[in-house]
Amino acid sequence: MAFRVSSILRQELKLRPAHELALRSSCLQLVLSRWGLETAALMGLGGEQTANDDDRKVRAVEAITAAMYESGLDSHATKAEKNMLEKPYRSWEYQDYVYGDHWESFGVLQWILGRQHTVPAYYSNFDRAQLFQSSGIKPADPSTVEQFVGPFMSPQTQHTVGIQQVQHEVDVAEAWVWRARAQVLLGLREEIDRAKGSPPSSGDQDSPLESTLRAKHIPQSLRKMAADMPKTIPLAAKRAHSRGLVDSLEGGDFAI
Repeated sequence: MAFRVSSILRQELKLRPAHELALRSSCLQLVLSRWGLETAALMGLGGEQTANDDDRKVRAVEAITAAMYESGLDSHATKAEKNMLEKPYRSWEYQDYVYGDHWESFGVLQWILGRQHTVPAYYSNFDRAQLFQSSGIKPADPSTVEQFVGPFMSPQTQHTVGIQQVQHEVDVAEAWVWRARAQVLLGLREEIDRAKGSPPSSGDQDSPLESTLRAKHIPQSLRKMAADMPKTIPLAAKRAHSRGLVDSLEGGDFAI
């Protein structure tokens, strides 16, 4: 059934020391600052640009990169993060923009460090402006990085959030990930039903069902699982609710 990984995670989940989490959070914030500049430029969010605008943003990019080295974060940033920060303004590639997926990781680290009061519901996101403000880090000012990380550097510093709270959030996340994947199978079930109603193919060509499964890279063995999903979801939702992983149910499903 759903959520089988929880027992394994419960045995292995251990928090890194607070200063390591603070350093990792700081690295994320610098790179996400650069991500914001690059994304805005890519999407043309700045409106009509002038030479002065570009010069100002180039200086901002250079300041963020300098802050990484001057604050000593270059020793804690990944190779990919350093490469992204060192690239000239407007020279990012697709894999660099994907770094925006780290916003929620940044939020979770801030929560563990006590800078966010709660983890938002799993159908929503952390408030990005609030995340940046809560650390007090100004990406172009390396002294603010030191001010944020400093209080966490003592070995005696304890996490604001306990391991049981973190484990609960892991279980909640796992439940919602399962539900999202179940939705994919529901969509597959509908395609299977449509394919069954299609006329048989001739010769050596794939049947409509085989073509559908191959196009989605899903093996035929998932056909029964997809067919059973309307019955499985209410059972999983009831279990998640009884464990306190979802606040309420709606029509036998996770309430949003």
